[in-house]
Amino acid sequence: MEVTYTGHSGFLLDTGSAYFLFDYYTGIIPDMDKDKPLVVFVSHKHKDHFNPGIFALADKYPYILFVLAKGVPYKKLAVEFSKYIAAQDKIYPGEFRNILLMKKDAKETVRLASGQELEIMTLRSTDEGVAFLLRHNGRNYYHAGDLNIWAWEEETPEYNRKMEQKYIKEIEKIKGINIDIAFVPLDPRLGIYAYNGLETFLSYTKSSYIFPMHCWGNYGIIDKFIEKHPEHRNKIAKTLYENMVFQLQLPEI
Repeated sequence: MEVTYTGHSGFLLDTGSAYFLFDYYTGIIPDMDKDKPLVVFVSHKHKDHFNPGIFALADKYPYILFVLAKGVPYKKLAVEFSKYIAAQDKIYPGEFRNILLMKKDAKETVRLASGQELEIMTLRSTDEGVAFLLRHNGRNYYHAGDLNIWAWEEETPEYNRKMEQKYIKEIEKIKGINIDIAFVPLDPRLGIYAYNGLETFLSYTKSSYIFPMHCWGNYGIIDKFIEKHPEHRNKIAKTLYENMVFQLQLPEI
Protein backbone atom coordinates (compact mmCIF):
# COMPACT_ATOMS: atom_id res chain seq x y z
CA MET A 1 0.00 0.00 0.00
CA GLU A 2 1.45 3.34 -1.03
CA VAL A 3 0.37 6.89 -0.18
CA THR A 4 1.75 9.99 -1.89
CA TYR A 5 1.15 13.35 -0.24
CA THR A 6 0.66 15.87 -3.03
CA GLY A 7 0.13 18.87 -0.76
CA HIS A 8 -2.28 20.44 1.75
CA SER A 9 -5.22 17.95 1.83
CA GLY A 10 -4.26 16.11 -1.35
CA PHE A 11 -3.23 12.46 -1.36
CA LEU A 12 -2.84 9.67 -3.91
CA LEU A 13 -3.56 6.23 -2.48
CA ASP A 14 -2.37 3.18 -4.44
CA THR A 15 -4.22 0.15 -3.08
CA GLY A 16 -2.50 -2.22 -5.49
CA SER A 17 -5.62 -2.76 -7.60
CA ALA A 18 -6.83 0.86 -7.88
CA TYR A 19 -5.77 4.45 -7.36
CA PHE A 20 -7.71 6.96 -5.25
CA LEU A 21 -6.79 10.63 -5.63
CA PHE A 22 -8.24 12.89 -2.91
CA ASP A 23 -8.74 16.68 -3.00
CA TYR A 24 -5.85 17.41 -5.33
CA TYR A 25 -4.98 21.09 -5.42
CA THR A 26 -1.20 21.42 -5.62
CA GLY A 27 1.95 19.37 -6.15
CA ILE A 28 2.89 16.77 -8.74
CA ILE A 29 0.61 13.83 -9.45
CA PRO A 30 2.85 10.77 -9.92
CA ASP A 31 2.62 8.68 -13.08
CA MET A 32 0.20 5.81 -12.67
CA ASP A 33 -0.51 2.48 -14.36
CA LYS A 34 -2.99 3.24 -17.13
CA ASP A 35 -4.49 -0.23 -16.86
CA LYS A 36 -5.66 0.30 -13.27
CA PRO A 37 -8.83 2.18 -12.28
CA LEU A 38 -8.33 5.74 -11.03
CA VAL A 39 -11.00 7.37 -8.87
CA VAL A 40 -10.65 11.11 -8.28
CA PHE A 41 -12.49 12.52 -5.25
CA VAL A 42 -13.36 16.16 -4.62
CA SER A 43 -14.92 16.89 -1.23
CA HIS A 44 -16.00 20.47 -2.05
CA LYS A 45 -15.29 23.43 -4.28
CA HIS A 46 -12.87 25.46 -2.11
CA LYS A 47 -9.77 26.31 -4.10
CA ASP A 48 -7.47 24.53 -1.65
CA HIS A 49 -9.35 21.26 -2.29
CA PHE A 50 -10.32 21.47 -5.95
CA ASN A 51 -8.04 22.01 -8.93
CA PRO A 52 -10.01 21.90 -12.22
CA GLY A 53 -6.89 20.51 -13.89
CA ILE A 54 -7.87 17.10 -12.55
CA PHE A 55 -10.25 16.70 -15.49
CA ALA A 56 -7.26 16.55 -17.86
CA LEU A 57 -6.42 13.20 -16.25
CA ALA A 58 -9.28 11.73 -18.29
CA ASP A 59 -7.18 12.18 -21.43
CA LYS A 60 -4.36 10.05 -20.01
CA TYR A 61 -6.11 7.42 -17.89
CA PRO A 62 -8.91 5.53 -19.65
CA TYR A 63 -10.42 3.92 -16.53
CA ILE A 64 -11.10 7.08 -14.60
CA LEU A 65 -14.07 8.03 -12.45
CA PHE A 66 -14.62 11.44 -10.85
CA VAL A 67 -16.57 11.43 -7.59
CA LEU A 68 -17.57 15.01 -6.81
CA ALA A 69 -19.53 16.45 -3.92
CA LYS A 70 -22.68 18.10 -5.17
CA GLY A 71 -21.95 21.79 -5.62
CA VAL A 72 -18.53 21.31 -7.20
CA PRO A 73 -18.65 23.11 -10.59
CA TYR A 74 -17.73 20.59 -13.23
CA LYS A 75 -19.61 20.88 -16.53
CA LYS A 76 -17.77 23.77 -18.20
CA LEU A 77 -14.50 23.00 -16.42
CA ALA A 78 -14.52 19.33 -17.43
CA VAL A 79 -15.05 20.29 -21.06
CA GLU A 80 -12.38 22.98 -20.84
CA PHE A 81 -9.68 20.71 -19.45
CA SER A 82 -10.51 17.33 -21.01
CA LYS A 83 -10.73 16.56 -24.70
CA TYR A 84 -11.99 13.09 -23.77
CA ILE A 85 -14.98 14.42 -21.82
CA ALA A 86 -15.68 17.20 -24.31
CA ALA A 87 -15.56 15.02 -27.42
CA GLN A 88 -17.19 11.82 -26.24
CA ASP A 89 -18.71 12.07 -22.77
CA LYS A 90 -18.34 8.29 -22.78
CA ILE A 91 -20.01 5.90 -20.44
CA TYR A 92 -17.61 4.74 -17.74
CA PRO A 93 -16.73 1.05 -18.32
CA GLY A 94 -19.57 -0.77 -16.61
CA GLU A 95 -22.79 1.01 -15.76
CA PHE A 96 -21.72 4.50 -14.71
CA ARG A 97 -20.71 7.75 -16.35
CA ASN A 98 -17.24 8.99 -15.53
CA ILE A 99 -18.58 11.79 -13.33
CA LEU A 100 -20.55 10.86 -10.24
CA LEU A 101 -22.11 13.56 -8.05
CA MET A 102 -22.73 12.74 -4.40
CA LYS A 103 -24.97 14.48 -1.91
CA LYS A 104 -24.36 14.70 1.82
CA ASP A 105 -25.36 11.62 3.84
CA ALA A 106 -25.42 9.45 0.73
CA LYS A 107 -24.26 5.97 -0.23
CA GLU A 108 -23.27 4.63 -3.63
CA THR A 109 -21.74 1.39 -4.84
CA VAL A 110 -19.88 1.54 -8.15
CA ARG A 111 -18.22 -1.21 -10.13
CA LEU A 112 -14.76 -0.20 -11.27
CA ALA A 113 -13.29 -1.16 -14.64
CA SER A 114 -11.43 -3.99 -12.89
CA GLY A 115 -14.77 -5.52 -11.91
CA GLN A 116 -14.24 -4.73 -8.23
CA GLU A 117 -16.84 -2.85 -6.23
CA LEU A 118 -16.21 0.43 -4.45
CA GLU A 119 -18.64 1.46 -1.71
CA ILE A 120 -18.80 5.20 -1.05
CA MET A 121 -20.43 6.86 1.94
CA THR A 122 -20.53 10.61 2.52
CA LEU A 123 -20.75 12.55 5.76
CA ARG A 124 -21.89 16.15 6.07
CA SER A 125 -19.01 18.60 6.42
CA THR A 126 -18.99 21.16 9.24
CA ASP A 127 -17.82 23.65 6.61
CA GLU A 128 -18.75 22.85 3.02
CA GLY A 129 -19.22 19.67 1.04
CA VAL A 130 -18.68 16.14 2.31
CA ALA A 131 -16.27 13.69 3.87
CA PHE A 132 -15.76 10.32 2.17
CA LEU A 133 -15.69 6.85 3.72
CA LEU A 134 -14.72 4.17 1.20
CA ARG A 135 -14.78 0.39 1.33
CA HIS A 136 -12.77 -1.48 -1.29
CA ASN A 137 -11.41 -5.03 -1.26
CA GLY A 138 -12.31 -5.45 2.41
CA ARG A 139 -10.53 -2.28 3.55
CA ASN A 140 -11.86 1.10 4.69
CA TYR A 141 -10.45 4.50 3.79
CA TYR A 142 -11.55 7.91 5.05
CA HIS A 143 -10.91 11.42 3.76
CA ALA A 144 -12.40 14.20 5.86
CA GLY A 145 -12.38 17.05 3.36
CA ASP A 146 -13.25 19.98 5.63
CA LEU A 147 -15.14 17.94 8.22
CA ASN A 148 -13.48 19.14 11.40
CA ILE A 149 -14.12 20.99 14.65
CA TRP A 150 -13.67 24.51 13.35
CA ALA A 151 -13.46 26.17 16.76
CA TRP A 152 -11.71 29.54 16.77
CA GLU A 153 -10.21 31.55 19.61
CA GLU A 154 -12.05 34.67 18.46
CA GLU A 155 -15.45 32.92 18.44
CA THR A 156 -17.84 32.64 21.37
CA PRO A 157 -17.88 29.55 23.61
CA GLU A 158 -21.42 28.86 22.39
CA TYR A 159 -20.33 28.88 18.74
CA ASN A 160 -17.42 26.54 19.44
CA ARG A 161 -19.58 24.22 21.50
CA LYS A 162 -22.12 23.93 18.68
CA MET A 163 -19.32 23.29 16.22
CA GLU A 164 -18.06 20.41 18.35
CA GLN A 165 -21.58 18.99 18.60
CA LYS A 166 -22.01 19.10 14.83
CA TYR A 167 -18.72 17.30 14.34
CA ILE A 168 -19.52 14.58 16.85
CA LYS A 169 -22.92 14.04 15.23
CA GLU A 170 -21.17 13.18 11.97
CA ILE A 171 -18.31 11.14 13.41
CA GLU A 172 -20.78 9.03 15.40
CA LYS A 173 -22.00 7.69 12.05
CA ILE A 174 -18.68 5.86 11.62
CA LYS A 175 -18.07 5.08 15.29
CA GLY A 176 -16.20 1.84 15.85
CA ILE A 177 -15.42 1.23 12.17
CA ASN A 178 -11.94 -0.15 11.57
CA ILE A 179 -10.40 2.38 9.20
CA ASP A 180 -7.19 1.33 7.50
CA ILE A 181 -6.08 4.79 6.34
CA ALA A 182 -7.61 8.10 7.39
CA PHE A 183 -6.83 11.63 6.22
CA VAL A 184 -7.88 14.12 8.93
CA PRO A 185 -7.42 17.91 9.34
CA LEU A 186 -4.90 19.29 11.82
CA ASP A 187 -5.01 23.02 11.20
CA PRO A 188 -2.57 25.25 13.14
CA ARG A 189 -4.70 28.34 12.52
CA LEU A 190 -7.14 27.11 15.17
CA GLY A 191 -4.66 27.84 17.94
CA ILE A 192 -5.61 26.18 21.23
CA TYR A 193 -8.38 24.28 19.43
CA ALA A 194 -6.15 22.85 16.69
CA TYR A 195 -6.03 19.31 18.12
CA ASN A 196 -9.72 18.95 18.97
CA GLY A 197 -10.93 17.47 15.71
CA LEU A 198 -8.22 14.83 15.42
CA GLU A 199 -8.47 13.96 19.11
CA THR A 200 -12.21 13.42 18.76
CA PHE A 201 -11.75 11.38 15.61
CA LEU A 202 -9.29 9.11 17.40
CA SER A 203 -11.65 8.63 20.34
CA TYR A 204 -14.58 7.61 18.12
CA THR A 205 -12.89 5.50 15.46
CA LYS A 206 -10.25 2.80 15.07
CA SER A 207 -7.59 3.65 12.50
CA SER A 208 -4.39 1.85 11.51
CA TYR A 209 -2.80 4.93 9.93
CA ILE A 210 -3.75 8.60 10.13
CA PHE A 211 -2.40 11.32 7.87
CA PRO A 212 -2.84 14.82 9.35
CA MET A 213 -3.64 17.34 6.64
CA HIS A 214 -4.73 20.95 6.06
CA CYS A 215 -1.58 22.02 7.96
CA TRP A 216 -0.83 24.96 5.63
CA GLY A 217 2.83 23.94 5.47
CA ASN A 218 3.27 24.02 9.25
CA TYR A 219 4.19 20.35 9.62
CA GLY A 220 5.65 20.95 13.07
CA ILE A 221 2.13 20.73 14.44
CA ILE A 222 2.21 16.98 13.72
CA ASP A 223 5.22 16.55 16.05
CA LYS A 224 3.45 18.61 18.70
CA PHE A 225 0.37 16.42 18.44
CA ILE A 226 2.50 13.28 18.81
CA GLU A 227 4.26 14.78 21.84
CA LYS A 228 0.86 15.36 23.43
CA HIS A 229 -0.42 11.92 22.45
CA PRO A 230 2.53 9.53 22.36
CA GLU A 231 0.09 6.61 22.53
CA HIS A 232 -0.74 7.32 18.88
CA ARG A 233 2.85 7.73 17.72
CA ASN A 234 2.89 4.57 15.59
CA LYS A 235 -0.24 5.43 13.64
CA ILE A 236 0.37 9.12 12.86
CA ALA A 237 2.14 9.69 9.54
CA LYS A 238 4.54 12.63 9.56
CA THR A 239 4.29 14.57 6.33
CA LEU A 240 7.30 16.83 5.84
CA TYR A 241 7.06 18.05 2.24
CA GLU A 242 4.97 17.83 -0.91
CA ASN A 243 5.19 14.59 -2.91
CA MET A 244 6.45 12.62 0.08
CA VAL A 245 5.81 8.89 -0.43
CA PHE A 246 4.81 6.46 2.31
CA GLN A 247 4.99 2.67 2.09
CA LEU A 248 2.50 1.16 4.53
CA GLN A 249 2.12 -2.33 5.94
CA LEU A 250 -1.51 -2.91 6.84
CA PRO A 251 -2.78 -5.68 9.11
CA GLU A 252 -4.01 -8.81 7.36
CA ILE A 253 -7.71 -8.87 6.63
